[in-house]
Amino acid sequence: MSRENSLVASVAVFCASSLSSEADFPDLAAELGEHLADHGVTLVFGGSDAGLMGVVAQAAISRGGNVVGVYPEGTFSRDVRHHGEIDLRLVPSMHERKSEMFRLSDAAVALPGGLGTLDEVVELLLWTQLGIHQLPLVLLDQGSFWDKFLEFLDEASKSGVLKSTWRQFIARTSEPESVLRILEGLKNQMN
Repeated sequence: MSRENSLVASVAVFCASSLSSEADFPDLAAELGEHLADHGVTLVFGGSDAGLMGVVAQAAISRGGNVVGVYPEGTFSRDVRHHGEIDLRLVPSMHERKSEMFRLSDAAVALPGGLGTLDEVVELLLWTQLGIHQLPLVLLDQGSFWDKFLEFLDEASKSGVLKSTWRQFIARTSEPESVLRILEGLKNQMN
């Protein structure tokens, strides 16, 4: 698939820096990395070789994909930066990591993750709602992982503390092969 006329040439992927006991999470990460590489889409990720981050990056690398890691140097108690064949960019903090990942990306995907992933997802949505950038987001899981988060957003919208416009730049899927099509659709809708 040619990406020449595509609205989505690079995708930020947010996910856990640890492996889960949920058997499908690593498979989902690997399928996403392969899918992005197979379609010539640059993977932008958090720069770690640990957990789901390492899985998605390694899968893209194994298929000859273009991979950019953004790693917050000196942030973690042990160095978990990716040492594979990637374009590794070192930044001084977690905040700069998010900003750089957003800057380098046309869209984003969130796999299951913890507080760091939630922080990235919420800031991305906020900045999109404020008009700082135009990054659509796909939540990717094959179970109920993102259910409570979406319920929270729905409840916040119902109560009036969150504008319902968030719905136009977020979607959910369980199929990695549908991610790019969904992101293209969201991007078209946002333009």
